[in-house]
Amino acid sequence: MSTQAGDGVPGRREEIFGVAAEIFWTKGYHATSMNDVADAMGMRKPSLYHHVKNKETLLYEMSVSSMHHIIDAALSAANPDPETHLREIIIRHVEALLMDRSRHATALVELRSLSPEQRQHVTSMRRSYDKLIDEAIGAVQTESGRWSGMPTHTVRLALLGMLNWTVFWFRPEGPETPEHIAREFCRIFMPGGSERSSP
Repeated sequence: MSTQAGDGVPGRREEIFGVAAEIFWTKGYHATSMNDVADAMGMRKPSLYHHVKNKETLLYEMSVSSMHHIIDAALSAANPDPETHLREIIIRHVEALLMDRSRHATALVELRSLSPEQRQHVTSMRRSYDKLIDEAIGAVQTESGRWSGMPTHTVRLALLGMLNWTVFWFRPEGPETPEHIAREFCRIFMPGGSERSSP
């Protein structure tokens, strides 16, 4: 399935995603209208429809964009040492999440609002990401024996549960930066290891 629903300028579409994500997150997807998004963008609704077909398409493309962002961030970690590699993935995951918190939070909680076909596509992307994380965790288990006896998918569920929850409690105006939070998560999840990871 194509992620393109219109012929709008890519930069303008990204701006629309960002504004819509803030409204979806604060007001709720179902309570938000395309008029709300158009007003927040300072656009007429027909101009908004030039960029995005409808509200569901907007949520779908936002969700796909969110997954591409997270996957690309993880793929940018390429350290040959398994533990350092996984730490770099953790740091990149948290930083990617918190750089665009509303979009990722909306994508996490509004999956049920998509059509079955759209939901299947986003779910397939999530499974691909899960596989990437499973491979990184499995390499650590093989190399160091960490989490011995635990199925790889169980370790991954614990890790992603901890990382993804940050979108619900992190406050940009707070004292902690995304990088600091990510590195603390590394120490919590992988205590006693090397601190060599420096994306």
